[in-house]
Amino acid sequence: MNTKLLKNSLTFFKDKSDESKILVSYRFISFIITSVFYFLNNQGHDFIRKIVIIGCIFVSSVILSYLYPIYEKSQKSIKILLVIEIVGNTLLLVPTGGINSPFIWYSLNTILISVVFLKKGFGWVIFLIYLLCYGIIMKYFTNNSTYVPESIIKDSNLLLSFIMIVVAFQVIVISINKTKETSKNLEETNIQLKIANVRILESLDHIKELYQSVSILANQGNREGIIKLSFDHIKRITKTNVVFYYDITAEYSKILSSDENYHNLRSIEEHILKDMDNIEFNVPYELCLCDANFLIMHVGNNYSTYGLLGMEITTNQESIIYENSAYQLQFLSELLSNAFERLTLEEVNERLLISEEQNRIANEIHDSVLQRLFSLSCGMFSTIKNLNSCKIKDIEEDLNVYRNTIDLTMKELRDKIYGLSWKKTGSSSFSADIKRYVDDIKKFNNVTIPFSIYGSLEILTTEQKKALYRMICEGLGNAVRHGKARNIEIILDISAERTLLSIIDDGVGFDTKEMIPSSTSGLGLQNLHQLSKILHGEINIESMNGTKLTITFPNMLLKGEAAI
Repeated sequence: MNTKLLKNSLTFFKDKSDESKILVSYRFISFIITSVFYFLNNQGHDFIRKIVIIGCIFVSSVILSYLYPIYEKSQKSIKILLVIEIVGNTLLLVPTGGINSPFIWYSLNTILISVVFLKKGFGWVIFLIYLLCYGIIMKYFTNNSTYVPESIIKDSNLLLSFIMIVVAFQVIVISINKTKETSKNLEETNIQLKIANVRILESLDHIKELYQSVSILANQGNREGIIKLSFDHIKRITKTNVVFYYDITAEYSKILSSDENYHNLRSIEEHILKDMDNIEFNVPYELCLCDANFLIMHVGNNYSTYGLLGMEITTNQESIIYENSAYQLQFLSELLSNAFERLTLEEVNERLLISEEQNRIANEIHDSVLQRLFSLSCGMFSTIKNLNSCKIKDIEEDLNVYRNTIDLTMKELRDKIYGLSWKKTGSSSFSADIKRYVDDIKKFNNVTIPFSIYGSLEILTTEQKKALYRMICEGLGNAVRHGKARNIEIILDISAERTLLSIIDDGVGFDTKEMIPSSTSGLGLQNLHQLSKILHGEINIESMNGTKLTITFPNMLLKGEAAI
């Protein structure tokens, strides 16, 4: 029977708070100690009286130990129980010795409970109630003729002990609550860390696959495939519901989403158009709609923006999961930027290669085929001139030579002619690519950009053209993004010995000390220095009223030196 009762008691307290368990333990410990002192020291009471009083206190302790844990979350119920117990304790003090009763220390249970479960001031309220009850007992239930104030002064040490105990209870409970709050925060942080760690481990496996897949899609020129692949990666790692990409390079801006039926797509697009100027480069931007929050990142580099990558976010900014999601979004935006830049450069490179091959074919036609045709024309003219004086056999031999020459020339043409020189057709792939980029910058940033080329582009190698293209992109990007320029002039002057690139703007300028490449200087500035160094050139920056960027490099590069 006792074993079963013990098991039921353990089951009852299993799901209760630690505070309730400690208070129940303290109640029975204080009951045992005060009962022992009452039983041994109070000689004025007979044995039966002592047993009855101790038994009543035990029954009340059992009942209260059962009721307090049940209603521990209801302050109203706790207050009612405290009133009942205070009345019971007060009545208990009358037959057991009043202020000198050992059970006065058992009354500390009510103060301790009020301090733990109620607001801070209730502990002092209960103390004052006990003090009032003490005065009433002294005046109406004892034969002591001493005035109540005098009795309080007489028992001042006891009252002081009570006061100090209440203060100690308050301090200890405040400290415990702070410790519990800290512990709770640590537990929440630990849970978030575990979730973030799991997602990081998952991302490590996905990143390798992602790089390989993006590389394959970039080689295929599959832009939309790269975007959808990034959607899948973000959803798998961050567990978000919605990922979207807003393309600002398209003639008609369009938004792609992992869920094309998502009802907020139109609202997202409208807010992006409205807040476009507030979205900073390389800094996460939080967009709040009526029923959802989104995190948005630029997809681009220092000199060009391709679009905006965003995802739905469900945690607050202080959360570790939020930071991890923001990091994943930033990583994907940089990866997309690199992939799109690669696509652009590959397109430029392909056009440059085609242009260079066309020039090569044109030169070969000029050096071989045209020379043969010219010789053939001269021979035929000589034959016609001497037609009356030549024998038929000699004429026949000359015609056979001409026929063989024509056959050989036709064969060379079939082997070599797959296009015409851009110079012959009046179009340049290199200059067209730059003008196309300049037009995009003008359209998206409302700036004026005159562009002039002097000299022959044939002098430049493919590597030099690629480097110049990137230099112009970096220079324009710096002038627009950091210089806030409204007018930018680009001059490309090419001679046999050297090439001079000048980019002049009317922007705010900057401290020219930053032109020294370092770990703290801008990425665009570092790229310009690196590209200039590759071409064995020099870079000069003047910044006072606006900025003038000048890059000079020689055109006599050895083959293979400028591998961009």
